[in-house]
Amino acid sequence: MPLIDSLTTYRNAITEANSFVAIAFRRNRSRRYILSAPEREFITDSAFLKVFISWETFLEDSFIKYMLGEPSVLGRAVTRYVSPTSAQHAGDLLLGTQKYVDWANPEIVRRLANLYFGPGNPYETYIGAINQDLLDLKTVRNAAAHLSSTTRPKLDALGTRKLGRPATGLTVSTLLFSVVPPSSDTILTTYLTIFDIAAEGIANA
Repeated sequence: MPLIDSLTTYRNAITEANSFVAIAFRRNRSRRYILSAPEREFITDSAFLKVFISWETFLEDSFIKYMLGEPSVLGRAVTRYVSPTSAQHAGDLLLGTQKYVDWANPEIVRRLANLYFGPGNPYETYIGAINQDLLDLKTVRNAAAHLSSTTRPKLDALGTRKLGRPATGLTVSTLLFSVVPPSSDTILTTYLTIFDIAAEGIANA
């Protein structure tokens, strides 16, 4: 499967996640939400987790393709330092002696990229450019997976920084659907745009 298919699969997953969010926030003729607040929050959290998992899947899939020598969407070759014999072998190389690859950690992704690919590889370029955004998204991901005494303060701290005012008791959906002036976009929309630009850049190399 060429890299364009990996990018398309990722984008289709985002479209699907957005459709779930749209369903969660449907209103009746009286403009009242059809679903309760807990139901809306559950769907939003689940949709965001789907987004994050889709991003991690895209990273792994594109990594393996470049390790196998596949060209980018634009037909460019990425200099590689390894020659795995199969996708399974490439995955094993990525794992090394670890139990899993933490694709949510941008530093690990960049470190792996510089081990297996030459200078100027798309991961160093694009992951490096959105390093802080990815760390922020990991905070949101952790809160979406389990909002606890450990993850809530980090979510509140992120909200305080993003919104420019004290924020306490935030939920994932409250943060994601907040708007930060002067932009009219929600934080979720902003993050999805960042993800999409990075995914396209990586696929195009």
